[in-house]
Amino acid sequence: MQEPSFAVCLPARLRLYCQLVPATASNQEAYRMGRAFAGHYMAYVAEHPCHAEDSLLARMAEHADFTAEGLEGEYWAGFFSLIEEAVLNAVELLNADGKTGGSIH
Repeated sequence: MQEPSFAVCLPARLRLYCQLVPATASNQEAYRMGRAFAGHYMAYVAEHPCHAEDSLLARMAEHADFTAEGLEGEYWAGFFSLIEEAVLNAVELLNADGKTGGSIH
């Protein structure tokens, strides 16, 4: 039997994202689960590049409460930290010694 999630206390629009975080999870576990969800999101985007126009990340950000503390705050911190790392790595690749010829424009 699966442990109940802390997300049952959240507004309906947020339950979808945080429902897998057990109510008894530690902050570190919630953070790791947020990063894992970000990994799934990035894999989805890689497999469905034309869906980038759907603004899924923007819609997620609309639902996130960036002032939340506890498990919800840690979950979103983990999610967006991995997204930020991916963006920074992409920028580094584009700017690496000017050899890639890449551009963010």
